[in-house]
Amino acid sequence: MMKLFGWFNAAVSKNVLRVIVGLTVVLYVAFFLFGFNHPYDEDPDFIEPRLTSALIFFVSLILLIALAVTVWAIGSSMRKRGSQVKAADGLPTSRIAAIVVALLAVMMVASFWMGSTESMSVNGKSYADTLGLRTADMFVFTSLTMMVMAAVVAALSSIRSHFRRRR
Repeated sequence: MMKLFGWFNAAVSKNVLRVIVGLTVVLYVAFFLFGFNHPYDEDPDFIEPRLTSALIFFVSLILLIALAVTVWAIGSSMRKRGSQVKAADGLPTSRIAAIVVALLAVMMVASFWMGSTESMSVNGKSYADTLGLRTADMFVFTSLTMMVMAAVVAALSSIRSHFRRRR
């Protein structure tokens, strides 16, 4: 196991998760407690929470950091894997990675293609940008599909390991 700053990888990831969850909880609590019912200046029928821009900035920052870490991890593993065997512990890791990437690409293309182009009302105004509507549907449907797939795989893996232990 590798160490970073004298910690094992598991300890680093656990502490990073705790910090992100803590910041998220604090920001969302502040979002709902301080100025949530602030009326929108142009139309008092709508509310404009005071911490909306802070929340958007936080989510954007987390997204950018996640993308940077993802790109770094992919590049790092590709460099390491280039000179190593394509299978680890009897598992064809390269084949599994290629299947996952291909499945993700197919899911994104299919969900973009099936996405709705019907205009919707946003803050009382019609939003009819077909690219934006389909892109939003693509991310929502792909994310939901991947979460369901992950839950099913986790459940099956748990059941499989439970029956292995009983033998």
